[in-house]
Amino acid sequence: MNIKKNKVYILGAGGFAREVLNIFTDLGAESSVRGFIEESISRVGKRLNGKDIHSSIILNPSTGLDPKETNLICAIGTPLRKRWIEETKAQGYDYIAVVHPSTINSRWITLGEGVIICAGNILTSQISIGNHSIINLGCTIGHDVSIGKYTTVSPGVHISGKVTIGDECFIGTGSVIVEKVSIGNRSFIGAGAVVTKDIPEDTLAMGVPAKLIRTLTEEEWRRLI
Repeated sequence: MNIKKNKVYILGAGGFAREVLNIFTDLGAESSVRGFIEESISRVGKRLNGKDIHSSIILNPSTGLDPKETNLICAIGTPLRKRWIEETKAQGYDYIAVVHPSTINSRWITLGEGVIICAGNILTSQISIGNHSIINLGCTIGHDVSIGKYTTVSPGVHISGKVTIGDECFIGTGSVIVEKVSIGNRSFIGAGAVVTKDIPEDTLAMGVPAKLIRTLTEEEWRRLI
């Protein structure tokens, strides 16, 4: 983790946002986190795990946080993540990547900005993870794997070597992806699936072995994510 600025704010104030705060705590950097930010005003002004919840109004650079002094990290799992990140980047805010200290990895790992890697993960060699993707608890990722932008890998996923996963995918809890498989952009892999063949873009796949259930419309994809 490379905190270049004086303040860090976590976008989101749900369960995953609390888990991301735990990463900072385990890194010995909890004091750098100044609070959570969410768009809903229902909990603004309340405290969550010792940090204040702020309204997204403070992300107006002219009246709120100074982008020159503020790093952000986005801890929400829905398509809102991409929209909110793009809006705040246009306002001049920068994002940092965070990796839990329990992660086992080689030095041959490339992480994009805003990547979140939770506790208990193992990453081997020549792995690339795109901007703002999330690797949740207890996953293994083999050699020569490429994961695109805004993709979520849920807890307990095992990804074999030479796998390619596209942008904005969702890989369900406990899934297994065998070697040399490719998963297209915006595809959804159901929990516990075993993926043995390539999955096209915009596809729902489930089962053991995983079967192509249907092509997803944008509305369905947003609802599933």
